Amino acid sequence: MAMTTATKKKVSVIGLGDMGAALVRSFLQQGHTVTVWNRSATKAAPLQEAGALVADSVTAAIAASEVVIFCVTNYPISRTLLDTPGAAAALKGKLFVQLSSGTPQEARELDAWATKEGITYVDGAIMAVPDQIGRPDTVFFMSGNHEAYTQSEATLKSVAGAMQYMGTDPGAASAWDMGFLSVLFGAMSGFFHGIKLFESEGLTAAALGNMIAQLAPALGEMLKQQGDIIASGNYKVNHSSLGLCAGSMDMFIQHAKEANISTEVPTFIKGIFQRGVDAGYGSEHVAAAYKTY
Repeated sequence: MAMTTATKKKVSVIGLGDMGAALVRSFLQQGHTVTVWNRSATKAAPLQEAGALVADSVTAAIAASEVVIFCVTNYPISRTLLDTPGAAAALKGKLFVQLSSGTPQEARELDAWATKEGITYVDGAIMAVPDQIGRPDTVFFMSGNHEAYTQSEATLKSVAGAMQYMGTDPGAASAWDMGFLSVLFGAMSGFFHGIKLFESEGLTAAALGNMIAQLAPALGEMLKQQGDIIASGNYKVNHSSLGLCAGSMDMFIQHAKEANISTEVPTFIKGIFQRGVDAGYGSEHVAAAYKTY
């Protein structure tokens, strides 16, 4: 159900990089009153033209709204801004939403600081690129104070329609985010090697991308299977042995040498698999490589 004008909360966004600016534009499109601040004031100008109010200090931006969102590079920058005279006092009685990048421990430490200062804190992780902000299928992971999240959910869904609450642990959102990104960046590394392999054989990067998109459901099922095996602790399955997979990496290394492309990715994967083989897990499912991490 859409919020009426009377129920829309005032929102302040601190940090106007590509993501912060996308958040501001989405809030404005949904009819919110948005106040912005950025260390580089030039980034605020186009948002002011779009209807945002520009504060002359971070403290003034915090004081202007009920929901205060930090979207800066990392938690240390957030902490520096929060040390600005008057900033912590201005946050009291408001909802502080941290959407900057950080570890679960950093989120817990910031929550402890906020609690000590009497500030209501919710931590979040943005699972999208700027162009995806404001869509009904855009996912943010949120965690921390459940009551505060519930009260702000409708406001936050202005920018992420498929927002998910991951639990009361303030570090949960970051943990889910980092788990996803670990898979994503690992897959990207393999994908980049795959492109080099394709190009060495006269095929295109676009062709590989199209194939991966088509096989994405199968890839997801395969990865889920690894998780299920690890969760069960039963690695004795009759296919995809760790030894077989370790041996297959030799073929990728050989091809890379023949094609005069980097052997870094297949050599790295071979090392992980071989470590498990050397530990005596060669006859078990490839998921047994996890046991040597």
